[in-house]
Amino acid sequence: MHKHLHVLSLGLFALSIAGAGCAGLTNKPGPTSPKVTTTPAMASVREGDAQTFSASVTGLTNTATTWSVNGIASGNATVGAINAMGVYTPPATLPNPNTVSVQATSQVNPTIMGISTVTLLNPIPIVTGISPTTIGLGSFNIVVTGSKFVSGAKVMFGVTALTTTFVSSTELAASGSANATGNVMVTVQNPDPGAIVSTTSKIEAVVSGQAVTAAATIRFLEESTFGPTPALLTQVQQTGFTAFLNDQFNAPASTYPDPAATVNTLFPTQQVLFTNALTGPDQLRLRVAFALSQIWVTSGNKIPPQGMAPYMRLLSQDAFANYRTIMQDVTLSPAMGHYLDMVDNDKPNPAANTHANENYARELMQLFTLGLYTLNEDGSLQLDASNNPIPTYDQNAVQDFARALTGWTYPTQPGMTLMKHNPPYWLGPMEALDSNHDTQAKILLSGTTLPAGQTALQDLNGALDNIFNHPNVGPFISKQLIEHLVTSNPSAAYVKRVADVFASGGFESFGSGKRGDMKAVIAAILLDPEARRGDDANTAVATDGHLREPILYIANLLRAFGATSDGAGPVNFASSLSEPPLLSPTVFNFFPPNYVIPGTTLLGPEFELQTTATSLARINFVNSFVYGSIGSGTMVNFTPYATLATTDVNQLVESLNVLLLHGSLSPLARARILAAVNSVPGGTNQHLNQAKAAIYMIASSSQYQVDH
Repeated sequence: MHKHLHVLSLGLFALSIAGAGCAGLTNKPGPTSPKVTTTPAMASVREGDAQTFSASVTGLTNTATTWSVNGIASGNATVGAINAMGVYTPPATLPNPNTVSVQATSQVNPTIMGISTVTLLNPIPIVTGISPTTIGLGSFNIVVTGSKFVSGAKVMFGVTALTTTFVSSTELAASGSANATGNVMVTVQNPDPGAIVSTTSKIEAVVSGQAVTAAATIRFLEESTFGPTPALLTQVQQTGFTAFLNDQFNAPASTYPDPAATVNTLFPTQQVLFTNALTGPDQLRLRVAFALSQIWVTSGNKIPPQGMAPYMRLLSQDAFANYRTIMQDVTLSPAMGHYLDMVDNDKPNPAANTHANENYARELMQLFTLGLYTLNEDGSLQLDASNNPIPTYDQNAVQDFARALTGWTYPTQPGMTLMKHNPPYWLGPMEALDSNHDTQAKILLSGTTLPAGQTALQDLNGALDNIFNHPNVGPFISKQLIEHLVTSNPSAAYVKRVADVFASGGFESFGSGKRGDMKAVIAAILLDPEARRGDDANTAVATDGHLREPILYIANLLRAFGATSDGAGPVNFASSLSEPPLLSPTVFNFFPPNYVIPGTTLLGPEFELQTTATSLARINFVNSFVYGSIGSGTMVNFTPYATLATTDVNQLVESLNVLLLHGSLSPLARARILAAVNSVPGGTNQHLNQAKAAIYMIASSSQYQVDH
């Protein structure tokens, strides 16, 4: 019996082993459980951005998935949308709470899904503009424009949060108080979730008012007048830049008297240019008219004095008008008509093989409005597929514009009747004889057609409208005006800002809101952050500014020291410096706007006149101004500066530094000037001679000759 038990136990043992073996086989790993994994598992996404998710499927042969947000297939406008490629776009307004779930669901087994958690954040705001850019001390209100603003955003004035009203995603209104002058960075901070400041888009506000520095005011007046005077410096420091512009826009225009018919020299009109520049109360108007005369060039080399005076009067009257008005008035000016041959421009005569004169039509486009090549909004060239500039117009356009401008003759003199070719007369606009006008159809820019059968005036208006509305006009003219008033090398961004104002017709409180408004354009040029950054020596840029052309060089110096003049001496010295007033050698002015300083990549139009001879002539002018005479009709008194020298020569030099260089005198130059002043020998006139030595050295220096 024990033996049987033993055998039985062995059998049971064997069975237990066999059973254990079978159990091990049934527990071996089987196929992987189906699973969907989304990547990234967690993400933060700002409104306006996008996030791409990917899904991986394991354990299933069919790996196709569908995307949803918070269980909503493809999402919606409330939680955000996701496309078939897994690209998630947040909603325009963040939900509360600001988290959503992005799901990738198996198409063959909808119970299997992967989930990613997405935290939604407010966007990074972008600032593109502020209005006004110049504010006064004390309380102020500004409007900030840009994009990606959200409710609760704050306008930051430096590090101070202003009281801000959310207007829209592109506009904020803010108020605050300024207690110091200078340039202040304006940014926008969007609120939580994801509070963030506009770090890549910043705009500077210029704070001006009674405490504006003398240096900043002098720079501003150098750009907006024929030069600062001590009295004007005090006035503008008290009122601020914006108030000065408003006053100047409303100031009555200086005039150019009509020379008698017997006058055969331009000299009296040239004298008026200088006497206006030195004493005219409408300094801004005169300065802008002078700039326009260097764009819309005519010359006394061809036009008699009786024609030049009305032409300069026209530019002065139109300086603050609309650019379209300038185009019309100059086109019909008998002076321009005579200079560029539009006057008595007869319609083509096939029998006689004659065609319309193309001179004015070509220069109207090339020099006065459009330029040769198509421009971007910032003034840069547009290029074709071969990287070549794209012409703005072709010869066919020139011919058709020339035909559109036929039939005009001189104004009809009092007591006479209109003829095909009136005798030369310079008062009033040119007049049209429609029978001498080409009435065939003309094809202009962008395929615009002037229909057949129109009058001379209808065709002229249509032609000028066609040019005026071309996108080139804003950047082309804005850049030239910036060059004449502020700097030879404006940035593309500066040009674009002003060109945008040209297009909109409004800047801060200036302008009518109509394309081409000159008040808005002028204010935008003079108050732009790039124009004003040199007001503070810490933000000045070495390549800003421009060489003072001879007329401005002479006028600035005379105004600085309160000189009185009949204009004769200044005219003669300007001529010796190769810029005889109103006597441009060609229609391209004394210097072209695109002249590059040799050996550099910098534009320097006025340097076209800078030769060895004219460089020496500049020094000779200063020497005559300080130590001799620039004509019997010009007087200047240096006694106030001699008085300063009796007190402290350092104070003398610093006073001249502020007056002439807006405080930018270099330490090396200062040391040399002081050494020269201190070396002046004693005697009765020592202090006067010390003052003259300092004035001579600063006024003849390159630091003064280059207005920066």
